[in-house]
Amino acid sequence: MTQVTIPGPTVPPGTPVHTRWGWVTAYVLVAAAVLTAAQLWAMSGFMQAYLRQLTFLLTTMRTRPGTAAPSPMIEMYSSMMPMTIAFTLIGLLNWGLLALGVVAAYRDHEELGRLGYPKRFHWAWSFLNPVYPIGRAVVVHRQAGAGWATLWVAIAATAATFLISIGWSMWLLITMFDAIASMSRMAI
Repeated sequence: MTQVTIPGPTVPPGTPVHTRWGWVTAYVLVAAAVLTAAQLWAMSGFMQAYLRQLTFLLTTMRTRPGTAAPSPMIEMYSSMMPMTIAFTLIGLLNWGLLALGVVAAYRDHEELGRLGYPKRFHWAWSFLNPVYPIGRAVVVHRQAGAGWATLWVAIAATAATFLISIGWSMWLLITMFDAIASMSRMAI
């Protein structure tokens, strides 16, 4: 049995495979990975301070009942305010990056059309990071025979974000177990 392969639409040789907006969609993921690392690093100090205060408060309440005034609780919650502000700002930056990625994907979609690509990956996929840079690279490669770079940048940035998050989660678990162990030692 013979298989007949019908070639898909192609673009003329020499047609650019990358646009500045296509690169923006890929590098938005790199910026998001950096922002995630910064957020987790900033949160680490607050988490350690919070656990120290919580350990002190719980130990004081156990060892000297009736001596724990409401002020340690107020102090503990007020120390969380900078973390709350930092989370809010970083969250707003993340939303800004998402908006930049969506606008860049739309502009890239339009620019690929002007370059003569008859089939283009739809820009609305950019709402699901990292789908657009990967899908875009596949569709462009099928028509031009090149254009994998944005795919590899998107995959590397997504993998970096995943590894950073897993590493920080492991650190957090170890820190929490250490705090619990120190609380149990002080209570005995």
